[in-house]
Amino acid sequence: MQKDNYSIDAQKRAIREAATLRGLPEPIFYEDDERSAHGEQIANRPAFKRLLDYVQANPGRVIVIVHTFDRWSRNVMVTLQSFRVLSQSRTSFVSLSEHIDYSTPEGMLQLTILAAFAAYFSDMLAKHTSKGKEERAAQGLYNGDIPFGFRSTGPKSPPAFDPEEYPGLRLLGELRMKGVEAEKIADKLNEAGYRTGSKRFGARLFTGDTVTAMLRNEFYAEYEPGSGYGTVKYKDQRFRGLHPAAFTYDEWQKMRAITKSMYRASARTEQVKRVYEFAGYIACLHCALPLRCETGNTKDNPRAYYRDAAKARRIPCPAGGNLMVRVDMVHTQFGDLLKSFSLPENWRDLIRRAMMAKAFANTATPETAEREKERLRLKKNRLLKQHREGYIEDEEFEGEMAAITLALKKLDVPDVGGVTYDEVIEAGEHLPGMAALWDVATPEERYEMVTILLEPEGLYYDTELKMIAALKPRPAFLPILRLLQGVFEHKETSELLVAIHWSKRNRRDSNPRSSA
Repeated sequence: MQKDNYSIDAQKRAIREAATLRGLPEPIFYEDDERSAHGEQIANRPAFKRLLDYVQANPGRVIVIVHTFDRWSRNVMVTLQSFRVLSQSRTSFVSLSEHIDYSTPEGMLQLTILAAFAAYFSDMLAKHTSKGKEERAAQGLYNGDIPFGFRSTGPKSPPAFDPEEYPGLRLLGELRMKGVEAEKIADKLNEAGYRTGSKRFGARLFTGDTVTAMLRNEFYAEYEPGSGYGTVKYKDQRFRGLHPAAFTYDEWQKMRAITKSMYRASARTEQVKRVYEFAGYIACLHCALPLRCETGNTKDNPRAYYRDAAKARRIPCPAGGNLMVRVDMVHTQFGDLLKSFSLPENWRDLIRRAMMAKAFANTATPETAEREKERLRLKKNRLLKQHREGYIEDEEFEGEMAAITLALKKLDVPDVGGVTYDEVIEAGEHLPGMAALWDVATPEERYEMVTILLEPEGLYYDTELKMIAALKPRPAFLPILRLLQGVFEHKETSELLVAIHWSKRNRRDSNPRSSA
């Protein structure tokens, strides 16, 4: 009924006026039409969820304003969960009617306290969820996505055989009982037209890894001889399921024994556990999948590699999906890249200017910042006078003065992307040390440097040209690396720094008239 009595228009007008008074740009409105703020789950309010996603994607750059608090939420759990998101992303929150203002340093502290309550409630919810899953398993019901070969019959009913997929499941088991390898079983299933589901990629071809995982899933196995029922596992405990078993007890034991004998028959040598500097941080430039860490399986081939696993996972990759690069080559190339970095003498001043320009471009203007500074200075003078005249106690005075000092400092160099000027300077001071230590550091130390410098999967590698193509640094290092020679940033690929050397080589190789 809010649309009919103009309530939404009134809310928007009040929020626009509040934004104008604060010197903020035109607000972006998020509305959940005909949905109540009393909802028990954030997912039931799509616009509310989009707002929280936007806040997380723009840390430190958003102020959330609501007309009344009940427009934000009327559910305690939703309130605490959403405030936890606001706190983690350094987002201010203002409710006009209740005069709640979490945009001040004191308000942000209160928001952090509420976020701590959210963490507590979340932990308690996880414990209750775990209890629920254990009870569900004890009753013979499966937790999680329904495995291949079965279909759901309802949330409180056991899965049943899927008439379209079940023959494929039986084919898998029969081939394994004949001693067929996982890769060949996958090929047979694919040739027969069967596909396995994936939340990320949708329907996909079977792979050897998929088959191996299915052969370990006791869901398919008969719980005990002659029972006819499958198995449900939860935290290493076995329970008798309510769903029918796909394989008898004897069939499953035979499949497991053959799998075990095939594994033992492998020609793999004993491997010493190795630390890979870029494990989880190197990805294929062409398909963006992380490269797998592998070591040669024979004494004649002890070298370690990063391999593109796209082909093994049946995922398309323009580079073929099976290329690899030696670990020592990537190690040397990254070290050379680090050593090529040289900061100009005035880099701190350049960083300050760049952060100021970016902050003003995203939110306020220099004029509004100066007005806010003047307001804070006047407040500081009033506090000094009130304290001298005995109207304010020492403890309250010191707290107010500390808050004003902090606010003034933030206005001098505002946060950009949730990162402060001091954090960027500290990152810049670490960079020369990383370059100097790279060659003499242990693999564990180099891995730690990589985790500090890069985002996960933040080293984009061209497996065809065997070159580092681009970097995605951590937010604190991004302003520093933007100043360096040898990299540049595309407008289309913000926060991704492309290696100039790779760009020139890639352009040359892609030119059909080039002799390269």
